[in-house]
Amino acid sequence: MKAVFVTKDTRELKDFPVPTPAAGEVLIKTQGLQDPNVAAFSKMFSGDKWGAYAEYTVAPANTTFALGPKTAYEEAAALPLAYITAAIGLFLRLGLPTPDAPASGADAPAVLIYGAATTVGVYATQLAKKAGLYVVGVASSTELATSYGCDEVIDYRGKSTADLVDAIVAAGGGRIHHVYDAVSEGGTLEIVSAALSRTGGSGGGRAQGRFTHVLPYSEEQLAALPQGVTAHHTSCNTAYEGDSDFAEHWFARVGEWIERGEFKSQRVTVVPGGLAGVEEGLRRLQQHEVKGEKLVYRIGETPGLSSA
Repeated sequence: MKAVFVTKDTRELKDFPVPTPAAGEVLIKTQGLQDPNVAAFSKMFSGDKWGAYAEYTVAPANTTFALGPKTAYEEAAALPLAYITAAIGLFLRLGLPTPDAPASGADAPAVLIYGAATTVGVYATQLAKKAGLYVVGVASSTELATSYGCDEVIDYRGKSTADLVDAIVAAGGGRIHHVYDAVSEGGTLEIVSAALSRTGGSGGGRAQGRFTHVLPYSEEQLAALPQGVTAHHTSCNTAYEGDSDFAEHWFARVGEWIERGEFKSQRVTVVPGGLAGVEEGLRRLQQHEVKGEKLVYRIGETPGLSSA
């Protein structure tokens, strides 16, 4: 089979043996274009044997989900990593109500999604709305964040830290106690810490709340959070182990939702050339040319594929 071998400095399209799945794994042919019927979250960390840049790949069975006839392959390809990261962060790390038992009424929890127009952010927004939550987003693209369901959007551009904190504190009627940091850099921790110190007071000068972040912070950095606010790192790799039952359930749900038009994939851009286009796609990412979109590759367009 054809696959792209990626290192820190090189990307090489070459031939590899077709992988053999182990117990609890499935073999997936990623070449097909005409009748896709399954999507999956293949492993993607350093040291993992098989990734997605290949004619065939192996993925944990619990991360697969069926695709209906109305769901495009490209649309499904943009979902797994960011979608399950959003779900783990909202429902496990922040402990918020889920779409299976949604909140309702004026007392429904409010959640701040910092980076609401990012890939994780747009999926977190949609999941939060399905769970009956009030969603406040921080983003530069207010129109995009609103289109995915945010109730309020704060445009951070041109605001001082103090003004941005004031806007967050005022949003949602001053009841934001849960924060999903989908950016985790550029001063977001400082801003969120200042806002949480002014919301959710429970007496004795202690704040209440939960904070989750997609990129790791050091213990020293997290010490800036107000006393009483708990912090949890959200990582998609727990979908493979640790949170595998949770992931299986929510992957099945998104397959149903997207087929019924109840959930939107982020906008996709197809990079020409199949696997031969991976190097160009990675270049665009490294040069920060990708905004508000996911790059996908039609594997069947790869030059030199076998007909098997």
